[in-house]
Amino acid sequence: MKNIFRITVISFLTAFVCYFTEAQDVHYSQMYATPLYINPAFTGNHECDFRVGANYRQQAASFTIPFETYTAWGDTRIYPEFLRRRGWFGVGAHLYYDNAGDGDLQKVQGMLFTAYSQGFNSDNSLYGSLGVGLGVTNRSVDKNAFIFGDQWDDQNYDWSEPTSDPAKIKYTSIFYMDFNLGLSLHHLVNSDWMYEVGASISHINKPYESFYPEYLEAEDGSTIHNTNRVGRKIIAHGTVQHILADNLLIKPEIYFISHEGVNQTLLGANLVAGVAELKLYGGLWYRFGRDIIPNVGLEYNKLTIMFSYDVNVSKQHLASNYQGGFEISLVKKFCARKSTKREPCKFLQF
Repeated sequence: MKNIFRITVISFLTAFVCYFTEAQDVHYSQMYATPLYINPAFTGNHECDFRVGANYRQQAASFTIPFETYTAWGDTRIYPEFLRRRGWFGVGAHLYYDNAGDGDLQKVQGMLFTAYSQGFNSDNSLYGSLGVGLGVTNRSVDKNAFIFGDQWDDQNYDWSEPTSDPAKIKYTSIFYMDFNLGLSLHHLVNSDWMYEVGASISHINKPYESFYPEYLEAEDGSTIHNTNRVGRKIIAHGTVQHILADNLLIKPEIYFISHEGVNQTLLGANLVAGVAELKLYGGLWYRFGRDIIPNVGLEYNKLTIMFSYDVNVSKQHLASNYQGGFEISLVKKFCARKSTKREPCKFLQF
């Protein structure tokens, strides 16, 4: 019984830390398949008229209740006449849903994006983009799903025993505004080479996020100011694309993410092979000190589907048995409009 008690307490404390401290945002492995989440400057930054995508990620299923994340997004480009052929706007949106743990800690976010791109040379093969995102986030929790210490009578748990702990949790659903900003630079060097670099800042306004009241009463009767806020997240990224042969393309990329004092670096490359009307994808990525991530995918008629799996090689592998997160993404591009002088080639033709 003591072991059961220890396990339960540890589980509760883990959940408690997740719920009431400054939490990390979800980390995707297929960063290249979540462009608006990575950088608002990527809004409308593609070769077609419209683009839509969906992502699903499951992680930590091997040693706890799995964390699940769903994202749906889309964007397009518009060309106001007053900008001539040297500039254009991108507009887009995403809807994000995340569910974690026994207490059903949920995050739902809707965000609108816009970006302005400006060409720096005659054919716009070199251009920069500035993007912003503005949205609303809802966090909710089911406090009735928790087990608390005062329900323990030294021998057994009594699920029906009332607890005083949840009374301290004033809210089970909160809303706040969120604001993101990003920059990117894109250069089509020639018909075989292209590179892109950029950076973004999320949660610029550092929104207040807590299920506790802003002012808490301590045991000695004093007042404690609850200052729990979502810290700013910085993402820096770089991508190179190179056509190795008529039917072979390589895309090495790197992402650096810093949030709430935790840094991570994701480095890898995808190899794309053209076979008849298909494009076949295969790649290998490494999240430094944490995961080795193989992936595979295919593209047909501008519809790309990718699968990846995180092989956990960190110290957590003792609990995870090397099992990490499964991820799948779908991206569809619609290229109905014919090319004009206002839409110069800015991407590798492969």
